[in-house]
Amino acid sequence: MEYNKVALIGMMGSGKSTIAKQLNKITNIKLFETDEIFENKYKLTIKKYFDIYGENNFREKENEILVDIVKNEEFIISTGGGVVLNSNNREILFCGNIKTIYLKTSCNSIFERIKNDKSRPLLLVDDPKDEIKKILNDREKFYNMADIVVQTDNKDIYEITKEICEKLWKKYI
Repeated sequence: MEYNKVALIGMMGSGKSTIAKQLNKITNIKLFETDEIFENKYKLTIKKYFDIYGENNFREKENEILVDIVKNEEFIISTGGGVVLNSNNREILFCGNIKTIYLKTSCNSIFERIKNDKSRPLLLVDDPKDEIKKILNDREKFYNMADIVVQTDNKDIYEITKEICEKLWKKYI
């Protein structure tokens, strides 16, 4: 079966944007990056939006963006890491007609990938590594609802992309 509705979920720093871009290049299925769409639409960085309006308001706007995206005939979505926190988003992502892929990444790998990134509002704390553990612990049950789980630790983007293509399309395109 050919899947033409794909969503990548997982923690910040798991590689969702990078892998989504690779899948787009290989398949020519239209790519949507929810965080990028958000920032373009509201003319604010997510960090700034969090500061002004708070996380709950951000999650509502994120849901509106997801609802618009899934109206398309085909798509690859790179979601924000917290998209699964909203029950409406979970209903959309795990409804059965979207192939959802969890890019499973360890706390240590996430920390190493994003430790110098000051644009992550949830990590602007005294102990970001501990915060990553807490966030991952809170979200893991939702991430594991995905149709496919791909471990990303110690793999490069090509290995991860190849694994996804083999699972979705039974071949590496």
